[in-house]
Amino acid sequence: MYSTAGDYLTFLQALLHEGRLNGRRILKSETIALMYENHIGDLAVGVLKTNNPPLTNDVDLFPGQTARWGLGFMLTPEPGPNGRSAGSVNWAGIFNTYYWLDPAKRVAGVIMTQILPFADAPTLGVYGAFERGVYAAIGGG
Repeated sequence: MYSTAGDYLTFLQALLHEGRLNGRRILKSETIALMYENHIGDLAVGVLKTNNPPLTNDVDLFPGQTARWGLGFMLTPEPGPNGRSAGSVNWAGIFNTYYWLDPAKRVAGVIMTQILPFADAPTLGVYGAFERGVYAAIGGG
């Protein structure tokens, strides 16, 4: 599957509006609620260890924090370090593409690169700065 940053933002906008987009329902509200549920119980996401260093680094997007898996994204039940609220969700793609969705503050963001390996430290730095900038701009940081 492939897409564009604009497509991702459109999808995130639908999620922010409980499955509605441009006045039309595209996902049931029950589906959205199911996506936000913890589907791994007490298991922690933890560090995702690489078995292919040229393709990906070890990944721990929220060191020291609890994270769980829902359907379609990682759940972050604690506030994030860059301004996101508890209950936010996020995910990423192998070429250092990232998105987050913060339903409490009604904000989402997407950043896309084509850089390997995944979890590239400079790219994660740009992602963090971007997120902080978004929250500063909306007064929610």
